[in-house]
Amino acid sequence: MTGLFTDSIAAVATAPGVGAIAVVRISGSQALQIAARLSGRPPGRFAPRRATLAPVLSAAGERVDEALYTYFAAPASYTGEDVVEISCHGGIATVREVLQAALSAGARSAGPGEFTRRAFLNGKLDLAQAEAVNQLIRARTRTQLIAARHTLSGALSRRLEEIWEQLTAISAAIEASIDFPEDVDEPDRSELAAALDRLYQSVGQVLDLARRGRLLSQGLRLAIVGRPNVGKSSLLNLLAGRPRAIVSDIPGTTRDFLEETVEIGGLPVLAIDTAGIRQTGDPVEQEGTRRALEALEHADIGLVVLDATQGVAEGDLEVLQAAGERAVAVWNKMDLVAVIPDAGELTANAVTISALTGQGLEALQQAILSRLGAGAGYFEEALSASAHQVSLLEQAGQALRGAVASVQSPHALDLAAVQIQTARSRIGELLGKDVAESLLDAIFGAFCIGK
Repeated sequence: MTGLFTDSIAAVATAPGVGAIAVVRISGSQALQIAARLSGRPPGRFAPRRATLAPVLSAAGERVDEALYTYFAAPASYTGEDVVEISCHGGIATVREVLQAALSAGARSAGPGEFTRRAFLNGKLDLAQAEAVNQLIRARTRTQLIAARHTLSGALSRRLEEIWEQLTAISAAIEASIDFPEDVDEPDRSELAAALDRLYQSVGQVLDLARRGRLLSQGLRLAIVGRPNVGKSSLLNLLAGRPRAIVSDIPGTTRDFLEETVEIGGLPVLAIDTAGIRQTGDPVEQEGTRRALEALEHADIGLVVLDATQGVAEGDLEVLQAAGERAVAVWNKMDLVAVIPDAGELTANAVTISALTGQGLEALQQAILSRLGAGAGYFEEALSASAHQVSLLEQAGQALRGAVASVQSPHALDLAAVQIQTARSRIGELLGKDVAESLLDAIFGAFCIGK
């Protein structure tokens, strides 16, 4: 599929800012000729997959920099086209001048994700793999990185391709029996229902792994709430591994909320330390309480911190009730007491910690993951997925569930045929077999320029 584009594009492929080196990437049928114009060297001087030291010349012939040119001949390149990567010095002005020189030599500025879009359109990646590239770039934890690599390697694509091929075969058999009833017998309904149910289960398994990957991508909002002086700020510092929040024995030290991104079981978590919740006539504390409850409302999980030296105090149950099913009760200051305060059911279900010594931190982290239904190893097989991909898998699963019911009914197979085709279409869209240009614009528009 190479040769789809007549123009050549260029962009800075490394992150903005000052560094030892930066890379300006050029892709397209004229990439080698542009490199020749930039360097003042004949095209034959650039051997594929060999770095060549040469100057970078401006349109006026001035030497902008001395750089390494690496040429990747089509189709053995990231985009499937001729690609030249120029490794120049990483100063802001230098990089700007090198890119401008490439544009003056015949390239145009690349749009967001345009290199990866060309890789997809030239058959170097399918759409599921192309979306994984963006997840790989944005990975903040090792677990996110593993999930993105897993998907980029084709783990998701292979599963989807197998499902798509089976749906294609089933769809063809049903359509033939509908269109040519005199010549083609209707498929055995019990066997057909069993086959469709197996595919429904397969889609469900992929969907589960994709949802795990989506959770990895989105991260988790964790609100730390409770009465004043129960140790909320100390808990934030423990989770962060550094003194992020000011800690004081004086109640009401935290008036607004503080946010810190931490990692729990490979999951990126935005931990929010909030003001103490209590009845007060102080308008500033009242606003702090309001913001704390608002943070709790928008959180995925609420860590309700309780003071083990005081037991359940006035206001604790109200905070737990506000957190509802998202609550994880945390007895803090266990370094100061011998036993957990007797608080009935709350005693049995709570986590015990000392934010001062770190006692119970691992148990708290496991309790947070368990609240999500994510135990040990939960993210190990996760597949990077966007909200759009998860939605398509859900639609495919719903269509297959409907198809099973339709096949098991006494009615004609026309409705089942439509439902199977819907599922096949959604899986095909995930692979990029039949996708609208507007969807490609939305997917690749979320990429950074240069990738």
